[in-house]
Amino acid sequence: MPDRPMPAVVCLGFFDGVHRGHAALIAAGKEIARREELPLRVHTFNAMPGLKGAPLTDLPERKALLLAAGADEVAVSPFDEAMRRMPGDEFFRRVVLSQLNARHVVCGDDHRFGYKGGWGVTELEAMCRKSGIGLTVVPQILLENGLRISSSAIRAALQKGDFALAEAMLGRPVSGKMKKSFLL
Repeated sequence: MPDRPMPAVVCLGFFDGVHRGHAALIAAGKEIARREELPLRVHTFNAMPGLKGAPLTDLPERKALLLAAGADEVAVSPFDEAMRRMPGDEFFRRVVLSQLNARHVVCGDDHRFGYKGGWGVTELEAMCRKSGIGLTVVPQILLENGLRISSSAIRAALQKGDFALAEAMLGRPVSGKMKKSFLL
């Protein structure tokens, strides 16, 4: 991707598993992108910040799932030591504004970013407003039983061998690779 790509609607997150909650976020971004006549750029990292254990999807699979879910482009940042230590305001300036060229940002209601996840939706809203770009915060997505869909909940279900619950949150069958990663 060039240093300064064309302006876009940008979805922020790690998107591990690309589950039904992520699909809702991407659908919201796609609608805004259509309305604004901009591409939908989904941002992820090559490694998951703070993850202990196996991710639900490796990077090639995650990219393919994001494109299938409606992303026009997938932008990948390295999660190296410099990124790990980067304050949220610097991440916003360097990555969201400069590298991703966001004109509108879409994230989940629990989105955290910057050093030790020290910045959240409140700070992101202030930075977007100051920069003159839009922000859409997608509320949590729940299963019919009230359980919040999240990558952590999917990992927990897989560790228990509850593939039906994992599949309900993913919105698709659990892959053989995913099963092998989580079964002891």
